[in-house]
Amino acid sequence: MPLGFPYLGTFTHVMESIARGMNRDDLILPNEPTYRTKQLGSRHASEFVCTPFKIILGSLLEVIERGATQVIGTVHVDFCRLGYYAPLWKLILEDLGYTGDIICLNWFDKPDFFRNFKKLTGDLNAIQAFQAFRIGWIKNRYFDLVEKLLYSYGATEISKGSAKAVADKLNRTIVHTMGERNVRKLPRLIKETFKEEVEVDEKADPLKVIIMGELYAVIEPAINLYVMRKLNDLGVVAYTPITFRRWIDLGYRLNFFKRKQHDIAIKKAKPYLGHRLGGKARESIGCTIYYKEKGWDGLIHLYPFTCMPEIISRSILPQVSKDYDMPVLSLVVDEHTGEAGFQTRVEAFVDLLERKRNENDKNKVK
Repeated sequence: MPLGFPYLGTFTHVMESIARGMNRDDLILPNEPTYRTKQLGSRHASEFVCTPFKIILGSLLEVIERGATQVIGTVHVDFCRLGYYAPLWKLILEDLGYTGDIICLNWFDKPDFFRNFKKLTGDLNAIQAFQAFRIGWIKNRYFDLVEKLLYSYGATEISKGSAKAVADKLNRTIVHTMGERNVRKLPRLIKETFKEEVEVDEKADPLKVIIMGELYAVIEPAINLYVMRKLNDLGVVAYTPITFRRWIDLGYRLNFFKRKQHDIAIKKAKPYLGHRLGGKARESIGCTIYYKEKGWDGLIHLYPFTCMPEIISRSILPQVSKDYDMPVLSLVVDEHTGEAGFQTRVEAFVDLLERKRNENDKNKVK
């Protein structure tokens, strides 16, 4: 029974790792979303539903076209429409005549989660299945590390594309590394490989920009038009603290001795937004303050068209930006977002940051 799942940025590697750890070699790996993916999902979804819903639906339809008879959807209870995604995908796929197994993993209903998760595990017992899941969340940390270094080295690399080539190679290495002892050695390998294989301009002093906003709009380059790569091409370090690790990494979640960055951000956002709205509304506001205090130069806020929580944070961010002198660029994305206009706004924002830095340097000299 071939297994498929939607493309979810770098988290796609995590899902593949977990599946392979459960001896699922009958995988149909999703391709990166294309224009066709967006149109396919839009054709079968409501016009005003969130853009991530449409693209993920299109990605599911593509793996089904390629022969997947078992597909995975996730249920995440939130204060927005995200919690309705998986049930609606299931209804749409059934209406389209799909007769395969649609597995909805709802982490907030533990018995239901493990009952459905068992369908993916084949002949493995519960302990073996949990170990595969555990290795998956550990690997998630290292995929995040690769992405962090990619968009750090990529800003000052001398040979353009070298950091991306190294990142692609390391991601495949992580996927195919088996055994916890070998997996635990990966962080050192990752750091050494970037250091040895990516030549950088040691004299460069790049600007640093944080990427925040709605989860899928941030982690999926196909929807945000590869904004982090665009920043690297302009000589800017890009980083996002948004990752699936917050939900699936039980070791991280249960470490009560370490303050979570998103908890710090939510606390800093409280004077502006004291209640949970869904999405990353509070984190977007709190991280604007947090990373300003850390010395970052600006923040780009990404959100899909019709995303209600991020529209609210978008209306609050100008005041936060003014209060903390932190430049913020909000960009709305959907399946019709144009490349040229997007590129122009990013370039103008970087020009603004460079001018602001130069003015600050002149004032220091005086």
